[in-house]
Amino acid sequence: MRTDDALGVVYQHYLTQEPYSQQDEHTYLLSPKAGSGKVKRVTTYSGIEILYSQVEYHQPYPTYFASETPIVELQFALSGERQVDISGQDYSLSIGQGALIFMHDFEAWFHPPARELYTSFSLGIPVSLFNYAAAQLGGFKPIAFNQVLGQKVFKPIVFQLDNRIRTMIDSLIVELNNSYRSSLMMEATALEILNRFMIQLFDLAPIPAGFSREDIRKLHTAREIMEACMADPPSLLALSRQVGLNDFKLKKGFKALFGSTVFEYLRQVRLDNAMKLLRNHNNVTEAAIAVGYSNVSAFSQQFYRKFGVKPSEMKKIY
Repeated sequence: MRTDDALGVVYQHYLTQEPYSQQDEHTYLLSPKAGSGKVKRVTTYSGIEILYSQVEYHQPYPTYFASETPIVELQFALSGERQVDISGQDYSLSIGQGALIFMHDFEAWFHPPARELYTSFSLGIPVSLFNYAAAQLGGFKPIAFNQVLGQKVFKPIVFQLDNRIRTMIDSLIVELNNSYRSSLMMEATALEILNRFMIQLFDLAPIPAGFSREDIRKLHTAREIMEACMADPPSLLALSRQVGLNDFKLKKGFKALFGSTVFEYLRQVRLDNAMKLLRNHNNVTEAAIAVGYSNVSAFSQQFYRKFGVKPSEMKKIY
């Protein structure tokens, strides 16, 4: 049940002010006088605001926005750079960066780039949902909205995007543009992204017995390596050398921290990326080879087991 309708009101207000206008339930168009492009928006059952913006302004077009509503937002810069002045504080994200931001009772001037495609993706998180997740994850660690923001009106926590998160973002972008979108799957993916960043940014990962915080950092590095090298992954021994953990500790820690073995996780990443490629109309053989499968039959079997649909049938769906 939605517990924070005020967040939706904020987004709706901003997206129906000049230079934007609403085209349909999920689409907002940039005025032709200002530029070209649109924003796609879906609100999930729990009140998460999922937004994808792809716009290009003819000339500099500073836009003012203010709100007294407390806001938590995950922002991701995909192309172009936008400068923002939030209550006197300069803020910007470079391409490939993301940020978990906290705001309350703020004023902001947005300065989008001119004659340059600006693409961004964001998740607006109801404060009540953030506080609930923080209470479940944090135990006795105070990371509720008020503790994070303190006496400030704006606080960003900036990070670099990894391959796994980019894949999940891409899948949500596809769904935003799909008239037959699955709202339940979109919400599940959005919650997974939020959960992943809360664990990483607030250092909430459980520490298995016999492991240190430095070991946990190395395990996260191992996961990032497997995501980046999914088509040609290192052996377990080579991976353990790269991150500086012995293979026994790598296997045990990876299973304890991420809930799967290293190569079970690799299979999951490969299949998620294959799904993205098939949605973008690659054929089955292309998708299989791109994510590291040399045996198309084996790929098809694993894809069916995970998604309940044959890869050859994806074109009928998308």
